[in-house]
Amino acid sequence: MASTERLTCYGAHAKRGHEATNKIGILPQFQGTAVHDFWKPYFKYNCRYALCNAHHLRDLTGILEQDKQDWPKDMIDLLLKIKKNVEEKKAIANQLDPAQIKSFEERYEEIIEKGLAENPAPTLQNQPKKRGRKKQSKTKNLLDRLKEYRRQTLAFMYDFNLTFANTRLCSLKSA
Repeated sequence: MASTERLTCYGAHAKRGHEATNKIGILPQFQGTAVHDFWKPYFKYNCRYALCNAHHLRDLTGILEQDKQDWPKDMIDLLLKIKKNVEEKKAIANQLDPAQIKSFEERYEEIIEKGLAENPAPTLQNQPKKRGRKKQSKTKNLLDRLKEYRRQTLAFMYDFNLTFANTRLCSLKSA
């Protein structure tokens, strides 16, 4: 499924993933920004990306409730604060002040580092002997995603034409 503010396209296909998305035919031609839920096949297309923060808020809330760590609450508060600032600025300007952006970016990095300190990468000693990548917790995977895809997570802060979240699988914004 792909959608804009006014239109939604549903496509049926026997398979799921890149093959199905290609057959449906929207993303292979798309040149704008796709706001999505971090489903890996979306990254194979030649467009810009932003990540859906509704999904991040859901994942952060789950970690907060299960793991009893502080950093998810800090990240939730930060994302919602940025969202509020963006909404307030939309009425009077088309961007946040560069100093405010820098402050938000620095706070974001601090929270990620705090989370990574509480959730180090798994070591070989506590892993069963298997080939391939070491299994990580959902918490560590989310931290890695937030760190590696910081720009896509905060895309709504840099570009007021993008949304904080989408309620669909993939929301499309024209270039």
